[in-house]
Amino acid sequence: MPIITIRIEDDLRNNASSVLDALGLDIPTAVRMYLKAIVRENGLPIGTKLTAPAASAEPAVCPVCAASEPEPEVPAVEEAPAEPEVPAEPEAAEPEPAAESAPELPDPNTRAGRKAIASLFIGEIVSVPAGKLTRWKDMEKKLSDKYGAEVTRPANIRWPATLTMPDGAELEIPYWRIVGDRGAVKGDKMIEMAVQQEKLAAEGHEFVSAGHGIFTGIKVDGYKEKLV
Repeated sequence: MPIITIRIEDDLRNNASSVLDALGLDIPTAVRMYLKAIVRENGLPIGTKLTAPAASAEPAVCPVCAASEPEPEVPAVEEAPAEPEVPAEPEAAEPEPAAESAPELPDPNTRAGRKAIASLFIGEIVSVPAGKLTRWKDMEKKLSDKYGAEVTRPANIRWPATLTMPDGAELEIPYWRIVGDRGAVKGDKMIEMAVQQEKLAAEGHEFVSAGHGIFTGIKVDGYKEKLV
């Protein structure tokens, strides 16, 4: 997965971090969202127009002279006879823009392809803000819709614990925000159940008994309203 390095002033980084913290985001996530917006808009998602030139100043008018001097009489102008209206030609309909083709999905039959697909999932995971949740099937559907092909969670690969940011810092990948299909807290090979419960509790989640099926552990209370 390529690494982007950006040099910015400390004040700008600190001020941006304060705003993003209030939104439950961080700088890497905001950068990733901005890049996704560029792809979605097919251009910059912000205005890039130059400031319009200032209107030329009109010559100053002396208020005393204007009050004392009579305004010149303007001779009457005879109105020309109105020309017959010519019906406007109908505007040609603009052609509809061609539909954007879906990006090419890495080959899941190769190890390199599976690792690339795992990176797509990691991108979705790190974009989940604190206090929110996701599920593997939600991420699979989102990526399948984006690539126009079935995308499933790759197996037989090593999932990294951290992600190296452009500034060289190591970001812990929030696997704890992935719950079961019914909101179950059951851990995974990337994170133990006890650690997941502790992390979720620190982000303000409460738990109730799952109480059905073969799994009788706990689940996040009101998990459906917290899915992204």
